[in-house]
Amino acid sequence: MLRQILLHLSAIHVGAAIGWLLGDLSILFEKKFKPKSYESIGSEDRISSLSNDLLVQILSHIPTKDAVATMILSKRWRSVWTMLPKLAFLETNTTDLVIGGLLGRLLDRFIGKSDKQRRFIEDSLQVHKAPILESLLIELGPLCPVDVNVGKWIENAIDRKVCELGFKLTWSAEPTSLPKSLYTCDTLVSLGLSDKILIDVPSSACLPSLKGLGLYFVVYKDEDSLVRLLSSCPILKYLIVDRHHQDNVNIFNIKIPSLEYLAYDYVKLGAQGEGIVGTLVIDSPILKKIFITDYSGDSCSFESKPRLDKATINFFYYPNDKFMRSLSTIMELEIVLSAGTLAWFNAINFSRLIECKIIILNELDWLEPLMGLLQNSSNLKVLFIDQTFKQVENELPLSWNQPSSVPGCLSSHLEIFEWKRYGGRREEKEMVKYILANSKCLKRAGISLKSTFNYLMMKDLESMSRVSTSSQLIFSTQLEYVSLTKEMMISD
Repeated sequence: MLRQILLHLSAIHVGAAIGWLLGDLSILFEKKFKPKSYESIGSEDRISSLSNDLLVQILSHIPTKDAVATMILSKRWRSVWTMLPKLAFLETNTTDLVIGGLLGRLLDRFIGKSDKQRRFIEDSLQVHKAPILESLLIELGPLCPVDVNVGKWIENAIDRKVCELGFKLTWSAEPTSLPKSLYTCDTLVSLGLSDKILIDVPSSACLPSLKGLGLYFVVYKDEDSLVRLLSSCPILKYLIVDRHHQDNVNIFNIKIPSLEYLAYDYVKLGAQGEGIVGTLVIDSPILKKIFITDYSGDSCSFESKPRLDKATINFFYYPNDKFMRSLSTIMELEIVLSAGTLAWFNAINFSRLIECKIIILNELDWLEPLMGLLQNSSNLKVLFIDQTFKQVENELPLSWNQPSSVPGCLSSHLEIFEWKRYGGRREEKEMVKYILANSKCLKRAGISLKSTFNYLMMKDLESMSRVSTSSQLIFSTQLEYVSLTKEMMISD
């Protein structure tokens, strides 16, 4: 649930285990608004006889707006939804809440006709009775009135000892500050803030229970507010950051001793396509997984040397030595090639690397550097090359010279080799031939061709000698990367 809150801010899905009970709920709606002649052939109302606890559990698996609407069924149902421990007021769920006909008139009696979304949220929070609010998600879109006091909703949640809070605001007004009490809430376990929100953190900030934090295109009052926010989270494990070019931060300093997972995305340009600038500094010694996409062109550095297990890297600059040394412990690597990242292949000893995905977007002379990566990755089992999104204007020449010695991973470890959107250029063909001829443990080679009907290219690949006689050669137009870990789980 923690990662769902941070990554998606989405509604809760219906559980299959209570599907039959939800079916009875739909029958109640039908019986309430059908003629009596219809009721006589309807099903027995079994659901209303259930206990309040079970009814609350059932309603927790449907959108909040639908749960609230059950109050019109009967007096039995009027207050059941008010005990829900989780509420989600999402834009797609609330804009169509008040509808026409009898149902719309009944809902208007309870909620009111003006400012429907705002009133729905305010009135729902006012009558909500659950002693602890486990989760509150609020999404307000561009049509939200700019005079809405969103701070009191946050304060309401904090007073109710909220554990998970997600707030997305995309109104037309300027970014707004949230109550100072948000930054001293001792019950928050996960927090997601998005868009028109100004991060203004007091010096007293302390979030002792926060384990997951998502900051999506927010604006920071200054760099000190960012530092105060992150330093106020002593047990933070998961951090997700999406930035834009006007967030008031030049040096994005992530100093979190407890951090294990970091996703950092900085690609959003300005309205006129102006460039972005900024430096990323990471000081998290126990960091295990990083996912970095950064087009600022400035720099990324590690102040400490974490022992990383998994990384996805997409940037153009040259990282510092500590960053490169930290990659030496990687077990799973996904990398978008650039002039900067190509230089790593010969500079880093990837002694623990098991799975590697190479994504090629632009023309680069990359074949020989890839051989350097194979030489430095003695335990590599999976190699996936993806050219799906390659932008070709004028193809640059590729360099290929057969290595003087066979990489150790080909001799003793490589099991899966796949190439998506293989073009069949002479140098590419030579590299494929070399890998097939020297991969003694190969189990599967998958090739996705640029052209669906390139029969001659398929015959050419089939004719290549494979030292692993038990290996399969598979052609596909929809080749998808599946990590070795996932394959093992599927096979089990």
